[in-house]
Amino acid sequence: MKIFIIATLALIIYIAIDLIFDQQMWDANTTLTIYLQSNQFNGEKDMFLVFSYSLYVLPSIAGIAFLILNNKLGALLYGGMILFSVASNCLLKNIYHQARPFFIVEDIEPYECNKEFGKPSGHAMTSQAMCFLLPSILFPAIWKDQPNYKYPLYIRFLVIFLITFWTFMTGFSRVFMGVHSFGQIILGWAYQAYISIIYMIYFHHRILNYFKQCLQVGQQGISIRVINVAGLIVFSWTCVAILFLELNRNVFITPAVATQWMTAVYQKCENQTTLYTIQSPSVLQNICFSMSLYIWFMLSFVFGIKLSKGIYLDNQFRINYQKLSFWKKTLRILVLIILLALLIPFYFIKFNAVYAQAFGQVVPVSILGGLFITVAYQKLLSLFQISVPGDFLQIISSQAVASDGMSFEMQAKSS
Repeated sequence: MKIFIIATLALIIYIAIDLIFDQQMWDANTTLTIYLQSNQFNGEKDMFLVFSYSLYVLPSIAGIAFLILNNKLGALLYGGMILFSVASNCLLKNIYHQARPFFIVEDIEPYECNKEFGKPSGHAMTSQAMCFLLPSILFPAIWKDQPNYKYPLYIRFLVIFLITFWTFMTGFSRVFMGVHSFGQIILGWAYQAYISIIYMIYFHHRILNYFKQCLQVGQQGISIRVINVAGLIVFSWTCVAILFLELNRNVFITPAVATQWMTAVYQKCENQTTLYTIQSPSVLQNICFSMSLYIWFMLSFVFGIKLSKGIYLDNQFRINYQKLSFWKKTLRILVLIILLALLIPFYFIKFNAVYAQAFGQVVPVSILGGLFITVAYQKLLSLFQISVPGDFLQIISSQAVASDGMSFEMQAKSS
C-alpha cells in the first residue's frame, strides 16, 4: 500500500507540474524541434525513423514466446498489457485533446503523418511498456534471481541499458519528427511508469497465479464473478470513452479548430490527398475513441478461457515441446499466423462514421482476437494432432493419458 500511495502522489504531482508549465514546455519544444530539423546531419532522419518504427517489432516477441516458450500465459499477459497501454493512451488523449506540434506551428514539419491528438505520447507509453515489461513478465530473472535460473550481472546491466536507451530514443525521435512535444513525451512516460509499477507490484502475480490455479486438472476454471468484473470494467471504460468523444466533438474541439489542424495535415504530410473534417473517423478524437476500445480484448480473453474448458501445465509443456519434430513446430506457427490473419480484412473495411468504425472494426477484432487465441487455436492444434501435453488451454477428456502413461492428474501433482 505504501508504494501505491507514493506512486499515486508522484503521478499527481507531475500532472500538476505538467498543467502549470505546459505552455513553457511547449514553447521550449518548438525552439528545440525547429533547431533539430534545421540542423540535422545526413542520415539523422532515417536513424530516428528506425527508433520510431521499431515500436511495432517488440510485440512479435510476445508471439514468439507464446509459440515456443513454456511461459505462454506470461506472453499473453505481456501482449495484453501492450493493448491496455494503447487503449489507456487513446483514452487519455481524448481527455487532454492537445494538438501535435506540426498541427499549429508553421515551421515544424512532420516526418510521420499522425492525425490523432498528441498528449500524452502513445509511442512514449507503449515503448516504455514494451521495453520494461518484457523482462519483467517474460524474463523476470533479469530483475531478480528465479529458483531455476539466474542471469550473469553483465547481462542484467546490458538489458537494463538497452531498454532504457531504446525507450529514451523512441521518445526523442518523436520530438525530432515534429509529432510530439517533449512535454507530451514525458507525460506519457509518467503515466506508463505508474501503470507498470502498479500492475507488476499489485496485480501481475495475483493474476498469473489465479489463472494457473484455475487451469489445473480438476478445477472449475475462471469464475463467473471474474468475468462479470471484467465485463463491468470494459462497459464502464466504453462509457467514459464515449463521454469524452462527444465532449470533444461538440464542446472542446470546434469545427474551426479541427479544420485548422486537419489543413496542416493536408498541406504538410507527404502523399496526403484527403482534407479531413471533424467527423472523419480516422482523425483526432474519433480515432482515439476507436483505439481506446481495444480494452475489449481483456473481456474476450477472460471469457475465452472460461469457454475453452482447457488446462495449462507449463512445466509439462516445456518437456513435451522439445520432443516435437521440426515440421510439427512449424505447423503450430503457421496455424496461429493463418488464424490471426483472418482479422486483417477488418482493417480494409472503410467506415464513414466513428461509431461504425469503433464497433465494426476495433471491437470485433478485439473480441475475435481473444477468442482465436483462447479457443480456436487450441481446437485447431487438437484437430491437426499437434497439441502438446501441458499446452495452454489444452483440450483433454477425463480419461486422457499422457504419452508416458502418466495421467494428467498425476502430472499436475508432480509439477
